[in-house]
Amino acid sequence: MIGKEEVRRIKESLKDLKTPALSLYLDINPAKPDNAGRAYALRAKDAMKALAVPEALAEKVLELLQHEVIQAKTLALFADQERLELFPLQVELPLVRAVKTAFVDEKTSRLLTDGALAHYGEPFLLPLVYALDEYERYGVVYVDQERWRVFEVFLGEIAEVKDAFLALDTEAWRRLSLDAPGRRFNLGGIARGGAGQDLFAKRLAAWEERFYKALAHELVRHVEERGFTRLLLMGPEEHTKLFLGYLPKRLKEKVVAELPSLPHPGASPGEVLKRLEPVLEEVERQAEVRLLEELEEAYPKAAFGPEVLARVQEGRVELWVLPWHLERELYACDGLYLAEEAQALAYCQNPEKKPLAVVLPELAAGYAARVEFVRGEAERRLLERGGMAALLRW
Repeated sequence: MIGKEEVRRIKESLKDLKTPALSLYLDINPAKPDNAGRAYALRAKDAMKALAVPEALAEKVLELLQHEVIQAKTLALFADQERLELFPLQVELPLVRAVKTAFVDEKTSRLLTDGALAHYGEPFLLPLVYALDEYERYGVVYVDQERWRVFEVFLGEIAEVKDAFLALDTEAWRRLSLDAPGRRFNLGGIARGGAGQDLFAKRLAAWEERFYKALAHELVRHVEERGFTRLLLMGPEEHTKLFLGYLPKRLKEKVVAELPSLPHPGASPGEVLKRLEPVLEEVERQAEVRLLEELEEAYPKAAFGPEVLARVQEGRVELWVLPWHLERELYACDGLYLAEEAQALAYCQNPEKKPLAVVLPELAAGYAARVEFVRGEAERRLLERGGMAALLRW
């Protein structure tokens, strides 16, 4: 699990790579047939040969890829003459699967093909930094039969926050579990009444308020320390609903789903993640659809289609939204990138055709445009609107 502090450490350590360095992103997902027999090692070999990576460095990388067991969907690898850094990721990265035939950009010493993205020169960090900065970090509050637990989910991995609620009153939780709403005043099938019921109700209400307020206070601390951007609640509805009512507004706004408990107590982190995965996927795709809807509502402070490319190069784009499967090609001419060849011919006689995926990093960085990729329904809608969208600064 890459924690909040680990993200900072990774970024700082990669700045120390000596130039020229190899930056290599590989799709190594073992579930894909085209990765059988470590075929990704051959893609890496071809990429390094096309970029004229020094033989000694290329052999060191190939030795690792051919013999190291790496359980991941994507591998980000960075190497210079002295260091070799590996970052196995349980998610796919944008730009790694972008074109069907290899494209080598000699100007940037970069190769892009289906399943491999390679660069030799200055460290090329955009795909990794995109994942570290743009993927949501989820906090999961799980109500077990015996205790409350917190899990952290980031980049397809899960880890339990050990003893997250250790300081809380376990006796209070036991009483609340036994006297859950809906059955507090019906003991043994006999309804209780009178002064005894009133006193019991007042005591239980006091326990409940102290308990859930303490839980909310602890969760605030974990959100701040770990940088949770979204929250999920798992457990019996009567408890998750009550807990939600005690959360401060800024935390309530982070809650994206409430789910029932797993059927057995003491569920492992892996079991929790398996239950969460389809929900997280749905949450992410819905958020991307909402993003496009918000851009449509923001017009004229938003743009769609080829117009976006011109707005980027005017420095007007704050957020640049692109499809995950980035297959668009551009025409380069006299320092400009144009969407259509006819446009480019108005500037020069022989415009150079390049995949947007190759020039995207320079455009985004050069004009300070933050990039967001969308998938699923949002990607389909975006393609219908010309394949790109933007939120404008002015």
